[in-house]
Amino acid sequence: MVLAIIFLISYFVAFGSFEISDSYAYGFLVYMGVWPLFSYLNKDYKIGRAVSYYTTLKRAFTSVFVFFSTISILWIFIAGDDEINRHFIMALVLFLFLWLTIYRVFVHLALDRYRTFGGNIIKAAIVGYDRRTFDLFDLLRKKPHYGIRCAGFYSVNDEVKKSYKYPLIGTLDTLLEEQIDSYDFIYLSDNLPKATKDLVIDIADHHAKKVKLLLEIKTDALKTFVLRKYDSMSIIDINNLPLDSSLNLAVKRIFDLVFSFSIMVLILSWMYPLFALIIKLESKGPVFFKQMREGKNGENFLCLKFRTMVVNDRADEEWASKNDPRMTRFGAFLRKTSLDEFPQFLNVFLGQMSVVGPRPHPISLNRQYSSTVQKFAKRHESKPGVTGLAQAMGYRGEITDFFQMSSRVKLDRFYLQNWSFFLDLKIIIMTVLGIAKGQEKAY
Repeated sequence: MVLAIIFLISYFVAFGSFEISDSYAYGFLVYMGVWPLFSYLNKDYKIGRAVSYYTTLKRAFTSVFVFFSTISILWIFIAGDDEINRHFIMALVLFLFLWLTIYRVFVHLALDRYRTFGGNIIKAAIVGYDRRTFDLFDLLRKKPHYGIRCAGFYSVNDEVKKSYKYPLIGTLDTLLEEQIDSYDFIYLSDNLPKATKDLVIDIADHHAKKVKLLLEIKTDALKTFVLRKYDSMSIIDINNLPLDSSLNLAVKRIFDLVFSFSIMVLILSWMYPLFALIIKLESKGPVFFKQMREGKNGENFLCLKFRTMVVNDRADEEWASKNDPRMTRFGAFLRKTSLDEFPQFLNVFLGQMSVVGPRPHPISLNRQYSSTVQKFAKRHESKPGVTGLAQAMGYRGEITDFFQMSSRVKLDRFYLQNWSFFLDLKIIIMTVLGIAKGQEKAY
């Protein structure tokens, strides 16, 4: 219904009438037929019990993008010689992205409210009486919108004493022999003996009850992981990153190409001759400052910037500082506005850098901190960026102590562990706003 209304309103905006012509009527049938098929295959209509609104919004946005791309291609063959009205297309795109995503989030919100007040409830039993199961119990109490209700715990034997504030409601025998049919599924602590876990799973299978295992993973390094099967062996990749995915890499690279090409055509095409003239008139030397920087997987590349200093022998060893005597007047302006970084979009277009990523440091600086800053090398698992999360948060310019570098590396690692296309867009916006407001260390 939402899709149909969006189509009709878009048609009315373009033509001022609801009387649909034949070509648009055929397009409407394709439009209404493709979405249910695509949505079913993609499973994006499912709103899980522990899914954030951000995830729902992102999935809806992605689905609309792919959906519109698909119907646009199909519509070319359906429309034939009839030209598709551009006002209709613009209205349809705008309304799809706006109202369909809002509708999805609204349904998510309504479902959460419904579950909070007791609708769509599932009952769970927790087997085990340890810190891991206590954390789960606290989480389910704290987030009633998950719609999972749990009254208490089942101990493995009678000798377990109620030494904590958490309610014990019986033993494992009580659950398996008398009460298992009153639950929708069972949570199992990973700390239980293997024989106990096997017994619970066998009896749960007999009663067609789902079992969920609470893994005890004793490492803080496990931020993102993938569970794999090697024949009969279970393997967990504990340090997978979003950009390990070929699809995510392709999305990021396409964005880099489009964005950098646009900057080169629309801005660098006039900026280079203008700035080159000013730089040459103010001091002798090349227009570009070129310096070897460390890129992805430790591969070095020649990083480009507009030259902001007089030519000197200390450029590779000494960072620019406040009121640096080597700085030219125009160079100070370029650094203050970050316009000196624009030639790096050439590096982006060539595939040596990305628009967003950890900033590339001089090789000498990397050598200085690589052995002292924890997990320093992790920042080189992605292409360096023209801007990055650390820079958007104000960590830029001269590095004078260990804390400054450590803070940058922590933010770089956070970015790589939580990468998304929307995070890249957010960092770009934060960077532009930061430049507009002015940053203290922009020198």
